[in-house]
Amino acid sequence: MPDKMKAALLYGMNDVRVEETDMPPMDESKVLINIKYCGVCPSDVRWYTGERATSSYPRRLGHEWVGEIVEIGAEIEGVKAGDRVAPDWRVVCGKCHYCRRGIFNYCEDFGYGKVSGGFCEYGTAILPNLRIIPDNVSYPEATFTEPLACCLNGINKNNIKIGDDVVIVGTGPIGLMHVQLAKHLGGRVIACDLVEERLEMAKQLGADDMICSAKGEAIEKVKELTDGRGANSIVVAVGAPDAAEMALQMAGICGTVNLFAGTYPPAKLDLDPNLIHYKQLLVTGSHDFTPHDFTSALKLIEYGIVKVKPIISHILPLERIKEGFDTVVEKKGLKVVIKIGDNT
Repeated sequence: MPDKMKAALLYGMNDVRVEETDMPPMDESKVLINIKYCGVCPSDVRWYTGERATSSYPRRLGHEWVGEIVEIGAEIEGVKAGDRVAPDWRVVCGKCHYCRRGIFNYCEDFGYGKVSGGFCEYGTAILPNLRIIPDNVSYPEATFTEPLACCLNGINKNNIKIGDDVVIVGTGPIGLMHVQLAKHLGGRVIACDLVEERLEMAKQLGADDMICSAKGEAIEKVKELTDGRGANSIVVAVGAPDAAEMALQMAGICGTVNLFAGTYPPAKLDLDPNLIHYKQLLVTGSHDFTPHDFTSALKLIEYGIVKVKPIISHILPLERIKEGFDTVVEKKGLKVVIKIGDNT
């Protein structure tokens, strides 16, 4: 193994550089993984733009990574060199207050450092956090395992029933995965976005109706499509206060609204509490995912239930990672995936 590797490091706002760094430390409980691809998550971009502040530079970014096992610690059994894997970066203890309640995404003793990777050539992981990538799933497709797991955690809060009218507000990569999940659960899916091109992709991936909110009257259009009643279920897949406020007005009696996306910079909602009270709405949030969500997400990709390949608009080499981040900031295309090194 080499002594050094290439990695993208964040040095400050809009300042990301590809440099040589030390290899990740190995021990008997880990596997060493040659990283092939890593998806760009909005959370990475928030660090890049300064919307999320950090005093620790340089900072390594990236968590939607996949690759090939190249070295195995002495304690590891059940996997081998050459296996293609998608590591779950959330290492949970299984013993704390929240883990005992099954709320693993809020583990109080998170195992930082036990899984390490991202926009770099090599990473490490422990055995319980590895998922073998099926033969029919490409590396770029497998990078969606983590964000799709987040979508599963979120949409399970919506309690979608067969025949429900479901609105997905925001049809970026996250929204497009929600479109497919809602359709699979039996919903009649209404996609809502400012960008016509994204709505067209939502249609291709199963949305029944499309609303361009840039034209105004999105709330009225939802009411029109639902015989005046409003939607049974709404996912807000974009971090914008006006989108959340709009969703509450789109919801029908006893409707469920999931605020999936974080809002940066933080902002307050301007809403009438009676809107929630008199319509008996259930408003939920969702954050990250559980180990079960991660496993299920990869299966959904394997079985073709959630098609992620059409969502990829850019595959860029590591040396062009700044371009990749800027592409997301400028909302050009859809999903950006970074190719690490010379691989297939």
